[in-house]
Amino acid sequence: MDTQILNLQAPFEYIHCNGEVGKHIATMIVYETTKGEDGQYKLESHSHPIVKYWNAPAGVLWNNAELTDCDVLCREDKKEVDLYYFFRMVRRDWGVENETDYMAKAQSLRETLIDNEIKFTDESVMKQYYNQVIITNFKHQIALVFEEKDGKIICRDNGKSQYPIFCEAESKDDLREKLEDLCYEWERFTDRRVEIHFKTEQEDYEDILDDVEADRPTWDQ
Repeated sequence: MDTQILNLQAPFEYIHCNGEVGKHIATMIVYETTKGEDGQYKLESHSHPIVKYWNAPAGVLWNNAELTDCDVLCREDKKEVDLYYFFRMVRRDWGVENETDYMAKAQSLRETLIDNEIKFTDESVMKQYYNQVIITNFKHQIALVFEEKDGKIICRDNGKSQYPIFCEAESKDDLREKLEDLCYEWERFTDRRVEIHFKTEQEDYEDILDDVEADRPTWDQ
């Protein structure tokens, strides 16, 4: 087995893997010879990133991750991450089947971005204009799907939402309260003026969403 260190040049990229974020400053390439099923030897290579954390002076080797496992977040000369890309990344890595774990991991990764002074943008929404004025009050409609199973109501978004939704409720009243809480939490996730509105094609639950909409707090309250 042989190794080679490839030092990178500025501007460096910030990368993410398994909840960790670091500035990618170098790559360690590991070469090893393996014997295949046909008895022939072949040369394999593995690339492991070396990153610098925001609060550490030296580089750290991510020896349990390869570059193909990592997400490129941004460059150090433009420290911004698109909000939709962020949620797609978190949804892919951790899913939304457990609302508590998902919210905690999303919050933890958000705090890590803040530590690295990386900001959120929303390019898909910022491209919307009205009379040459950029819209700053962003509205997101989330389509919900409901299922009754084992005496509980299971609610999830349709998989296309920028803000993932998942909860289990004991009753419709419990469901309404949980959806109100999720709406509140996601609206304040990025500390920006984001309005979340729910919709569904299942008529039995339209009254619940009407109640959520009627009771939802506004940014002026």
